[in-house]
Amino acid sequence: MQKMFRNKFNRQDFTPRRFLTFYLVLALLVLLISPRFTEAAALTTLSDTMSRLKISEDSNHTIKFTTPSGATDIADTIEITMPTGFTIGAVVFGDMDLSHGVTLGTETEETLGATAGAGVWGASFAGQVLSLDHPTDATGDIALGDKVIVEIGTNASGGSNQITNNSSADSYTISIAGDFGDDGKIGIVTLTDEQVAVSGTVDPILTFSLSGTSTGFGTFSDTSVVTSTPNIVLTIGTNATNGYTISIYDAGDTTNPGLYSSGNSFTIGSADYSYNSTADLGSVAGYGIQGSSGDATIDARYDQSGDNVGGYELTAQALATYGSSADGHTVTIISKSKVTSSTPAGDYDDSVTVIATGNF
Repeated sequence: MQKMFRNKFNRQDFTPRRFLTFYLVLALLVLLISPRFTEAAALTTLSDTMSRLKISEDSNHTIKFTTPSGATDIADTIEITMPTGFTIGAVVFGDMDLSHGVTLGTETEETLGATAGAGVWGASFAGQVLSLDHPTDATGDIALGDKVIVEIGTNASGGSNQITNNSSADSYTISIAGDFGDDGKIGIVTLTDEQVAVSGTVDPILTFSLSGTSTGFGTFSDTSVVTSTPNIVLTIGTNATNGYTISIYDAGDTTNPGLYSSGNSFTIGSADYSYNSTADLGSVAGYGIQGSSGDATIDARYDQSGDNVGGYELTAQALATYGSSADGHTVTIISKSKVTSSTPAGDYDDSVTVIATGNF
């Protein structure tokens, strides 16, 4: 019996062909049964922009990376591990934004929740680890090669909580890994103080200019109202808290205001021959001005139109005022005059002084 058994064994079970078949089947079973391992791909273009680097300060984080493998499986997770000593505090999904896209990383904004759901990425911290969990359905896939942006803090839409920096000034590492198959690291730093104190002093400022220093009526050939040319435009700017005042006065004949002819010792009075503060040159002879401005308040005396004018005085009268700081304000002076048929012929002139005062 032993001999017969030995002969059967040798002849049927251990032929070279059966050995080869046996090992091929065994190898196939090992491949099918054994767990499969894939090598993680390296994330590229990684960065974390922090809003503050100062130790123990609250800071926003804008984390960016490009994923070669993407996240296209409902079991995929992206895990971002913040360095030890950075306090996560009350940061939750409402303090985060997740977006991705092929060009900028902002093309698609995902909906976040405390846990993953249909069309919702789960976003939650467990200790230092932020887990971003793929939605439970096919929505929310991050494609291969997408740029990914994770915002944490008040930089996120509706965010109110921030991560607090480590209390020690040093260099630290943020690690990114997870079931999505890629991994990488980001270097960040904290400083004792990262802000530069900048100081300066601004002196009181008053700028003032005139568009011209002469204007003329030409020749009076009748008793109609004449407007001089050109109008004089005053331009003013100041950082005075209480704004500015523009005042005006004329020389007249040194006794009364107006257009004076030294050759005739005759004055065309301002605003009229009775030296009233205002006059309607459509009815009486005289000489005066109108003020206009889109910025300042023109004094009632000179806030005239048509043939009405305000008269000069030999002492300064307020022409225009403004109550706060100003830049490039303009005030226009329009001069008008009228003579009578008995006004002596000759040359008439006046010297007008304009004063700008900053009310600091």
